[in-house]
Amino acid sequence: MRQFAPVHVGYDFECEKKNGKRYAGQIVKVAAYPRGTLVTIAYADPLENDGRMYSVGEMSMSYRSI
Repeated sequence: MRQFAPVHVGYDFECEKKNGKRYAGQIVKVAAYPRGTLVTIAYADPLENDGRMYSVGEMSMSYRSI
């Protein structure tokens, strides 16, 4: 995994924060602020999907800002 890479809408995103939490998904929004960059990702939430297999169009997506 690269330490730094371009952050663009539509790219896949994966990171591990300093507190040990890991995040992965597809970038849907990028915003630059004086304190840093806020990245919003969309990911398939297995808890929302009841662990069942769905096609991409039927899958419930969740969003998280990192």
